[in-house]
Amino acid sequence: MLAIAFFAITSLTIALTRFGGGLALVWFGTAILAAVLVTLPRSRWPRILWLFGALSALATSLFGFGLHMALQLALVNVFEGYLVARLLIAWRPQRDWLESVGGLVVLFIAGGLVGPALAAIPGGLLVSLSMPGDWPGHALDWLAAHGLGTLLAFPIAFLAASGALAASITRASSAAIVESVVHAALVGLVTALVFLQHDRPLLFLPIVPLLFAAFRRGRVGASLGLLTIASIAVVSLATGIGFSHAALDTFGDKVLFLQFYLAVLLLLALPVSIVLKQQELLYTQLDEKKALEGLIADHSDDALLNLDADGRIRLSSPAGIRLSGQAELTGRPLAVFFDPLDETLVRNTLAKAGADPGATCVIERAVSRGEEQVWLEARMRAVPSAGAGREIAGFAVTIRDVTASKQAELRALREADTDALTGLPNRRALLRHLEARLEHAAHRPFMFAIVDLDHFKCVNDTYGHDAGDRVLREVAAVMCRMSAPDRFFARLGGDEFALIAERVGIEEANALCEELRAAIAALELTGPDGAAIPTTASVGLARIDEPCSASRALQAADGPLYAAKSGDRDRVEIAPAGEEPGFPRRSFGGIWAA
Repeated sequence: MLAIAFFAITSLTIALTRFGGGLALVWFGTAILAAVLVTLPRSRWPRILWLFGALSALATSLFGFGLHMALQLALVNVFEGYLVARLLIAWRPQRDWLESVGGLVVLFIAGGLVGPALAAIPGGLLVSLSMPGDWPGHALDWLAAHGLGTLLAFPIAFLAASGALAASITRASSAAIVESVVHAALVGLVTALVFLQHDRPLLFLPIVPLLFAAFRRGRVGASLGLLTIASIAVVSLATGIGFSHAALDTFGDKVLFLQFYLAVLLLLALPVSIVLKQQELLYTQLDEKKALEGLIADHSDDALLNLDADGRIRLSSPAGIRLSGQAELTGRPLAVFFDPLDETLVRNTLAKAGADPGATCVIERAVSRGEEQVWLEARMRAVPSAGAGREIAGFAVTIRDVTASKQAELRALREADTDALTGLPNRRALLRHLEARLEHAAHRPFMFAIVDLDHFKCVNDTYGHDAGDRVLREVAAVMCRMSAPDRFFARLGGDEFALIAERVGIEEANALCEELRAAIAALELTGPDGAAIPTTASVGLARIDEPCSASRALQAADGPLYAAKSGDRDRVEIAPAGEEPGFPRRSFGGIWAA
């Protein structure tokens, strides 16, 4: 179809615009050939070049310079179309020649200047062999006619070759098609009235309907309008009706003027259509983005929020209602998602995000929802104002329910801090708990005890390790029964346990340790042979009332424990009053040493 159009258009161009037997005023053949090539795979190019070369030679022999020049000019014309296509693809592989300013610039350079200029060298030489005139003059005529024709025809030829024109017509409503026809008719009518009269200089008038067509119908409207103006102008020039001006004395001047006039219109209409196309693509992308964001917001388990500069909610996704427990969120502060005690934290976090718009600030808090406790994670980022300065236009916030992951985290933490055999906190948990209390020991003294089972190695050796493990579990069960908010029991390691007791004096702590010792001694355990397993424990107790390291706190209780183990065992020993915590003192030949 495009091959037939190529032959018909080039034949008409040669027949109607070769004024004085020279080159055509405008040459559309290069645009059609280049448009076909850039839309086809490279493997099909040779066949297309042969076909279009034959058609070009036939048109030249029938309506142009004759058979003796047909083959040579056809080769140059085909070379020009091939060169323009290669340059367009090489310089703009995105193929957005009609969709972006950068692509349009490449089209102007490759199709309107470089391709025609390189083809004008052999083309002008061939024409100079058949017509009067020097080679540079014919080369300039070739450049003007082929460059102008390529820029005028390439947009509509490319849209037709790529199928975009057919698709646009298919998608267009009847009203849009009628509007396009009306625009083309309006451009033609105004142009005809201007060119077919010579009393007034009205050549600027076609610009108005041309730009209007470009605004309303984009690239198609601009291309059809330009071709309509060019056709009417060429007919006017060929017939001599209405095309006259005092400054245009010769026919050559009229040709140059017409080419310049069409070039100006081209430079006005095509960029406008490209900018409109960019806006159309931008609006389409924005609509698609809004639709996608809306779909995500409607079906996301996360609450997506938009806050104003004061931290009040302007917009919220449906998940916000569920996570906040509120029926209406608009105008409410972000703190409505959290407990009242966290209001200051939320406000400070928003302020921190506002101070650094490029950073994402995160808070994670436990929230009561009826009888349940859920964990919410809020991520917030400030949105800078479009104006100058560091003003904040608002905040973008996401809130998600992280209860499952938080519970898994806490469960993993408990498992890491729990002794697998006894179920008590392990040494790691004890040291962390101990260090937290040591930091404030001067203001909040506490009692620290180490419990060591007596003769436990004999239990393992006599009754076996299974029996020993059962003893440890039973002792741990006793400690679990005696646990309270102010009492922290842990397995220190082996057959040693520890106790941290807060808000008790030395006498109360001693009574507690005696109760524990008695409960352990009262355990009725038997070995595999039914024989009773004697179970007793020695306890070393110390008062910690000064900050010190965990190791020194352990040593403070280890001193009295050593004394209990050295005596009759099954007893509680207390570190002497006034003894420095962390520095248990033992007697060496009557001399006290730290």
